[in-house]
Amino acid sequence: MKKFAPLSAFALLLASGASPVRAQMADPTVSPLLIPPAVTGLVLETAPKPLPDAVRAMIEAALDGGKKSEVDTVVSLAKATNPRSIDDIDAILAAFEARRQGDLAADPDPVGDMLAAAMASKKDGDVEAVGKLAKKARPDKAAEIDAMLADYRAKRAQEKEAAAAAERERLANAKIWENWKGEGQIGASLSSGNTDSKGLSLGVALTRKGLDWNNRVMAQADYQRTNGKTTVEKFIAEYEPQYRLNDRTFVFGLGRWERDHMQGFDARWNVSGGLGYKVIDGKAMTLNLKAGPAWRQTDFIDEPDDSEITGLAGVDFGWQLSPALKLTSTASTIVGETTTSTSSLTALNAKLSGALTARIAYSAAYDTHPAPGVEKLDTLTRFTLVYGF
Repeated sequence: MKKFAPLSAFALLLASGASPVRAQMADPTVSPLLIPPAVTGLVLETAPKPLPDAVRAMIEAALDGGKKSEVDTVVSLAKATNPRSIDDIDAILAAFEARRQGDLAADPDPVGDMLAAAMASKKDGDVEAVGKLAKKARPDKAAEIDAMLADYRAKRAQEKEAAAAAERERLANAKIWENWKGEGQIGASLSSGNTDSKGLSLGVALTRKGLDWNNRVMAQADYQRTNGKTTVEKFIAEYEPQYRLNDRTFVFGLGRWERDHMQGFDARWNVSGGLGYKVIDGKAMTLNLKAGPAWRQTDFIDEPDDSEITGLAGVDFGWQLSPALKLTSTASTIVGETTTSTSSLTALNAKLSGALTARIAYSAAYDTHPAPGVEKLDTLTRFTLVYGF
């Protein structure tokens, strides 16, 4: 639409024949002889008069353009220069509002629109960044932008508190079989020729987050035969409950069973407990440390069984490198009088699609005093597909 400057609109309204002070009444229906001189001017100035077509067209053009500032300017000037046609002007506005059934469009405000879009996304970091830039771009609206940001922060705080309260309520009322999440993994290898090898790796892990208690269950089996001989035969099962003391400190228990004939034992039991601390507890990175006393029982294949009180120290690390790539590492050391055992598992997970992930994992087990004829260091590399549920 064409834009109307206030001065141009005022000139057009005057050119249309309207007078802001006094209007002449054409063909009066009442004789001036019957009207007292003192009220002649009042009657002539207040009697209704049809709105000139040129003014009507200008108002309708402004309304069709839909820009609020231009509509306000034109209507204001039209009423000022045509005081006896105000009823006609109001009728035009009322009819337009009835047809459109909405508000007049506000003047374009790119900065305000960008800030409103950021707030609608509810990404707090984006909102703060856009708000900072908005105040630099529109210093004249800094106070208004600060008010918008303050209102957004207050509403977001209320939303987060309400969501946290609802989550606490949900966890408090959850049954023991609810809220479990898990993953299953499978990997296989087959080779022939100079080396005839067959291998299979299976695993499952379950976790449950409660209001104060967290639980973790894990089982892993690896088996491989090379040239007719068993070269890998390892089974592990582990259960770890945790009780939250505060946002960073927790108490843990740990029960672990292992079987590894290649390392010379038929069964090894570890039971421990102690304190843990969340050194890093972010969305992209986590680091937990834990330590406490432990008891270990080892049933050797060719040696007498061994049982002793030990101490355990462990670390759990996780790093979300990207939305599709995550690195995890767990390690623990059990220090005893006869031997010290250290085990670690490092895995790189690459998300494929949906709940399917590809994983390459490297595990290592070191024993300072293994059974006779057994190497101190035992390692295993796995390539598996993981399905989350």
